[in-house]
Amino acid sequence: MIGKQTKGTSFNGCFSYVLKEEKSKLLEAVGVDGTPEQMAEQFELQSWLNEKVKNLVGHTSLNFSPEDSDRLKHDDALMLQIAHDYMKLMGIQNTQYIVARHIDREHPHCHIVFNRVDNDGKTISDKNDFRRNEKICKMLTAKYRLHFANGKDHINEERLRPYDRAKHEIYKALKEELSNVKSWNSLKDALANRDIDMTFKVSRTTREIQGVKFEYGGFSISGSKVSREFSYLNIDNRLEENACASLFESAKQKPKHKETEVQQSVSHPDEGAGISLGLLNGGSSYDATAAEEAEFNRLMKKKKAKRKRGFRL
Repeated sequence: MIGKQTKGTSFNGCFSYVLKEEKSKLLEAVGVDGTPEQMAEQFELQSWLNEKVKNLVGHTSLNFSPEDSDRLKHDDALMLQIAHDYMKLMGIQNTQYIVARHIDREHPHCHIVFNRVDNDGKTISDKNDFRRNEKICKMLTAKYRLHFANGKDHINEERLRPYDRAKHEIYKALKEELSNVKSWNSLKDALANRDIDMTFKVSRTTREIQGVKFEYGGFSISGSKVSREFSYLNIDNRLEENACASLFESAKQKPKHKETEVQQSVSHPDEGAGISLGLLNGGSSYDATAAEEAEFNRLMKKKKAKRKRGFRL
């Protein structure tokens, strides 16, 4: 389940969209009744109790995965119960509200419209509401055993607009290629093979790298807008991790090779010089590898210093 929040100033506009006859079904109305226009007027009257609130209209759409259609398609009571839990956890109480479900999409979803001026004239707080919304949606998804969608990995590409389609293509490419590369140059080459160009955003005054942009299909999109995990710093950290993992794998393989050389030298006692040389070579290589592994472990345990925003070229 995903909650999408918006706030606005027009009760009329919100009600006319949420309560369109051909695509909506009113599940509950509290503190209001009548036609959509009459409900909007009643919301407006209550908002006069607190003239300090600018964005009077609170609106959240609760969107469920298509995999939950069988459970929710004909179960209005369950959808309403989930909406009640959501509002309680978000602090949307003691105020006018409606809950309406829409039937115009393949995925089940409902709309909650509430007055941000409550029945006592107090403001329904929106402090950290986006963060709270995300946490509460995950909690309710687990509580009701709903389907956990994979976010951007679970998108109907045919319905995307050109900009969003380009953004999704960049997302998919980064998701696939980042696990296989260990440097920025390697990533740039891998993306070029998929017709995606990568450039850095550089400060004109300090010449420091401040971000990364990707161009595809005529659109230029910064990494952080594609997804937070693809900001410059996050990609840079991922590349470092890949490089360290590769170093560790090569370090693990070296002792086995040298150990074989030592065993071969010991198994031929007639070659006296070979015994001495083999043991020395084996010991020397082992010490070097052990030192390399020790250094790697030290670096992995070492606390990373806070990075300054941007890097010098």
